[in-house]
Amino acid sequence: MEKEDPGFTLIELLVAMVVGLVVLGAVYAVFTLHDREAQRQEQVIEMQQSARSAMEMMTREIRMAGFNQTSAACSSPATAVRRCTGSTTAANPPCVGITHAGADAIGFAADLNSNCDTTPGTANPDENITFDTYLLNGVKVIGRTSNGARQPAVDHVDSLSFTYYDGSGSETANVANIRKIKIRLTVRTGKIDPGYTDPTAGDQHRRYTLESSVILRNMGS
Repeated sequence: MEKEDPGFTLIELLVAMVVGLVVLGAVYAVFTLHDREAQRQEQVIEMQQSARSAMEMMTREIRMAGFNQTSAACSSPATAVRRCTGSTTAANPPCVGITHAGADAIGFAADLNSNCDTTPGTANPDENITFDTYLLNGVKVIGRTSNGARQPAVDHVDSLSFTYYDGSGSETANVANIRKIKIRLTVRTGKIDPGYTDPTAGDQHRRYTLESSVILRNMGS
């Protein structure tokens, strides 16, 4: 005669439910932790890629400052696109080279199309460039100005600085003597990381700093 299966008791069911809930809670905690870490990594990678892209763009374009200075193709090579001089160039345009050497902004010009003219306009695209920072919708960004039109290059910028050196390696403010420029850029994540505190700023944004030096190959003697 077969014995009747009594099934599970109420206590056994309750124990099984408790164990199941514990396991489910542990799985959820691991999933949440993994998801939070993935989001953090995504933010950091995006921040680093944006900074590298902006730095590569600035170094590439600044390196061309002074291109085609006093070209032999110009009718009057001595004056047509002479090198920028002094600590300000407001009184001596047009010129090629560094047109503004600020601590957090730089302006430069190059006769890229070799037409002996760097006057801002559609005839001379990308020949007069400025990099600086400004607020866009409450967010600090790097602005790239070309022929008077400013476009954001990278957002969530903490700081941007330029240091200028002459041929002997000494700092200089004279735009005619600048031969090397050190660029320092610090950006931060757009979102906060609740599990992190920046040791300097004291907030919960992660930061990334890049430095690069540009040799002005067109500004030699």
